[in-house]
Amino acid sequence: MSSQAPGQEFVEPSQRREITQSMHRSTGSYELVLSPVLLALVGLWLDHVLGWTPILVITFAVVGFFGAVIKLYYQYNAEMAEHEANGPWVARRG
Repeated sequence: MSSQAPGQEFVEPSQRREITQSMHRSTGSYELVLSPVLLALVGLWLDHVLGWTPILVITFAVVGFFGAVIKLYYQYNAEMAEHEANGPWVARRG
């Protein structure tokens, strides 16, 4: 007898782990979109308050985009270094 609700399927722990890892990998796309958009909105508000042309919108959006790209680059390099260090080709001592 299963304790699950009708129509609900059981997910194995290994599948749950894989889903979680996949969701973690997809966050880069959100960062690439949301960082420039949120910073552009802050720039739009500041431009409105200061009475400037949309220079801060453009500046903040570009800074947000490049900040997200740089963060993803370093995150990717760190993950690849970890994979390289833990790969089966690494000679183990012991």
